[in-house]
Amino acid sequence: MEDAKRIARNILVIMGGGTFRAVLMPLFTVLVARRLGTEGFGAYSFALSLAYILLILGEMGLPKLVVRELAANRDNVARYVGDLTVLRLLTGIASAGIIYAVIALTSRSTDTRLPLFLIGLSYVVFTGLRRFFDAVFQAFEVMKYQALSDLVDILLTFGVGSFLLLKGYGLVGISYALMVGAVVSLGVDFVILTRRMGQPAFTWNLAFWKKMIAGALPFGIIGLVTFLFGYTDTVLVSAFKGDHQAGLFSSAYRIIWAMAVVPATCMTAVFPFLSRIGRSSDHRHREVIRRVVKYLACVSLPFCGIMALFAPQLIRMIYGESYLSARSALWVLAAIPLFSFTYIPLIDLMNAHYKQKLSMMAILSCAGLNVVLCLALAPAMGFLGAAVSTLISEVAMLGLTLFLAWRHMRIHPRLLGNWKPALAALGAAMVCLPLRSALPFYGLAPVYVASYLGALFLLRTFDASDWRIFVSVLPGRSASSA
Repeated sequence: MEDAKRIARNILVIMGGGTFRAVLMPLFTVLVARRLGTEGFGAYSFALSLAYILLILGEMGLPKLVVRELAANRDNVARYVGDLTVLRLLTGIASAGIIYAVIALTSRSTDTRLPLFLIGLSYVVFTGLRRFFDAVFQAFEVMKYQALSDLVDILLTFGVGSFLLLKGYGLVGISYALMVGAVVSLGVDFVILTRRMGQPAFTWNLAFWKKMIAGALPFGIIGLVTFLFGYTDTVLVSAFKGDHQAGLFSSAYRIIWAMAVVPATCMTAVFPFLSRIGRSSDHRHREVIRRVVKYLACVSLPFCGIMALFAPQLIRMIYGESYLSARSALWVLAAIPLFSFTYIPLIDLMNAHYKQKLSMMAILSCAGLNVVLCLALAPAMGFLGAAVSTLISEVAMLGLTLFLAWRHMRIHPRLLGNWKPALAALGAAMVCLPLRSALPFYGLAPVYVASYLGALFLLRTFDASDWRIFVSVLPGRSASSA
């Protein structure tokens, strides 16, 4: 029970920091787009996309590996931090060199090359190192330090960037803001790390580097394929049907992609615990995964229902009337969280138990299936074909992950059965369907949520242990129960 309470508190801490990012960074993006215009915003988006891809490549999956290894062997923190900081710094500098070469080879004006390079540098070097340090905090299950540095980064980037943009500094101002946020937050991370976790021992250990890279590579492949999953469909739709239909698919897919922050936040707190208990004989990992999947089902199902019921209203509210045709894609994609919110915890469970090759095989297989299906469906069905291929791939991903979890870890699928949240979501939808024409979106959505929560309680979805966990994370309860 204490483990569950600790995990729940860490999730709340991460979500608290994530709320600031979820609010401020979209506002900052809108401000950037308005102040720079289409050409400047395009250059900014190019630098950001290139930097993020190189950030994933430069990490090589090391943060995930560090969390798993340090969670079970915390006495080795000085060696891991020291040796891998040097390695991560070298890969970051190499990535910065690639960004400089790409910018130099493109036909961009000389006054934009430096700010674009600084934007890339802030990500691949400074943010890259901070993400590595945050992995150490995750391994020690002290997510409050990660949330603090993330908050410093967001507030500085938003504050400095907005001020410089309003003063007319344009792309240069944005690059300075990103550098300030990344450098200062990295400094905060480093100070906390050295004072709370221990002094790192910086060495040049090639044998250790090779061992870590070999172990981390599957994590790196998983991260890269996951990042490119939706972009692949967008590129294929653009090639077959043009940029207009690609934009329609991307607009619907981005809504689903934004929801991935929920299981990602949850598993950031759960993964260190799974790594720490390892292959314990008491099978605590099974109970943890059962509860995680249960809670994620309770969260994902109402989201799916709301998107299915209000797809046109959501598209119109977020993107405007010109994107309304994307509602058919959103209707199809709305079912994805039903599957992804279940297989994501199972993948992290396999990763924590040194079975990352299995999860890599599953992700690569389903990514390949998605490409094949999109090649077959997109020429005839356009963006709707891409949505169908994505959904089928997600269903296949859940089926394959369930099979691997049962075959290699004896996690029976019945442990993950959540018929009560599904029945509650269906009941709420039945309540709202007759009211769709009588109430506007803002009036009907609260009715759906209230109906869903009421059905969850009536079905007694939560047991006594669930309620003790919920109560333990309420304000004022943490200190007394610690």
